[in-house]
Amino acid sequence: MAVLLAEPVRAKPWLWPRRWVDQEPLLERQHDGLEANLAELLWLHGPMQPAWTAAEALAIERGCRRLIWDLRLHLRLEERWLSAQGCLCPGHRGVHLQAVNDAKAALLETSGDRQARLRWLLALQSWFTNHRHGPDATAYGIARSNASVR
Repeated sequence: MAVLLAEPVRAKPWLWPRRWVDQEPLLERQHDGLEANLAELLWLHGPMQPAWTAAEALAIERGCRRLIWDLRLHLRLEERWLSAQGCLCPGHRGVHLQAVNDAKAALLETSGDRQARLRWLLALQSWFTNHRHGPDATAYGIARSNASVR
């Protein structure tokens, strides 16, 4: 079984877009990449998958850690750019912080327990999808509106 976790979507820091109209597509591509990584990890943890070799288990563990790292970096960048547009409320930032802290704790708690890890990944996927299409969509719409008035 191959572990094909894709590289995250990143811009080179010196080439980061300066305007919201250019920032939003990068954030959306990052959302898509995180969703794809989550889907792959869920598939790998699924009940139809055979037992992993030690090397596969290690690669999948690294993939889960990388997912949290990439999520954390994405949320920080999103907060930075939404804040610059004047539409990041403290509650949104707090939800991000809580999500990252919960994910880090769950990663440690589910280590070595494939079924528990699957449940955690499903919960993370649910949170991420709801957040992307709820609070993020609202904030992105406000940022779009704020950027068009400037």
